[in-house]
Amino acid sequence: MQARSSKHAKVRNFVIVLVLVIGTFATYRHMSKFATPGKIGIPALESHDMSHRVVSERLQRDMAWICDDIGRRTSRFSVKKVQFQEGLESSLQRNGFSLENHRYTVVQNDFQSTIGVRQGSGSGTILIGTHHDSYGKSPCANASGTGVATLMELTRQFRDESFGPTVIIAFFGTGEKPHVGRSTMGAQVWLDAQEEAGRQIDAAYIVGSFGCFQPGETGQNSQFPWYLSHPESMDWVGVYGSFTGRDIVESTLASWSSATDLPARGFAAPHWFFGIPERDQIPFQDAGIPCVLFSDTGANRDISLRTAFDVPAAINFREMARRVDALALTLKDAINGSNGSVLASAR
Repeated sequence: MQARSSKHAKVRNFVIVLVLVIGTFATYRHMSKFATPGKIGIPALESHDMSHRVVSERLQRDMAWICDDIGRRTSRFSVKKVQFQEGLESSLQRNGFSLENHRYTVVQNDFQSTIGVRQGSGSGTILIGTHHDSYGKSPCANASGTGVATLMELTRQFRDESFGPTVIIAFFGTGEKPHVGRSTMGAQVWLDAQEEAGRQIDAAYIVGSFGCFQPGETGQNSQFPWYLSHPESMDWVGVYGSFTGRDIVESTLASWSSATDLPARGFAAPHWFFGIPERDQIPFQDAGIPCVLFSDTGANRDISLRTAFDVPAAINFREMARRVDALALTLKDAINGSNGSVLASAR
């Protein structure tokens, strides 16, 4: 009798271990198994066509303004802080966006999220956002400056576009520590205000660090378990959705594939999971809004991130320009629903 009980216990333990292994494998496959557009590890092109050259020059000029002319972007009142806000506002207005700025206070400090709105011809509202503040004494060129420069370039490329849904461009405040993931995060404060006003955000596309690209080189240092699926090369864009957000990741990758042959990889995992960049996607994903974060995954390979060495001179603007152009085409396609309507799935 005792031998039989021991045998049953071994069988039960084996079944439990087997279920756990299968469940772990299925979960990891759910989070990382997506289409893989573009070829990884191809050396940089020797040629640089005129359109990318023009965008590269504009990005370089914007980054010099953000990090050199303006410098640290904090809550402290200064003439440069006003100049920075006015510069973002001017960028939005020149390219057909109406201003809808959001001012708020955190621990007696005044902040502003600079918001631009382009009314669409149909229904639905799409947000494209990043944060503009820097961390500590670092100029945060790649950590946050590249996101700002990318959105400034997107507004230029959207200038003559007609969209069905309303498009919101948002430069959020308080997106760096200690505000990340807290109620004081600029994206969270803004989203709370929209919910109170009864405005529904149907989908959100967030841009994180977006300048650390070195085609043909390896150096990716991903955390477990992502090194099992993250390529070792330094040339791909990460598209990060929530664990329940596979639909928007799949449709975004399809739009990316239609727009470019540059590599991108998709993931559907909680923002708090190991190795997932925690950026302005947090409040939107927590609210159940379809949302993806576009990232260069620079935190996995750029040791200068958020240090005094996080400066524009370290950015490969030529490669950044190619990916910003690809992102603009991807978002145009995604907003217009050519590869599956995000708005339809959101409803």
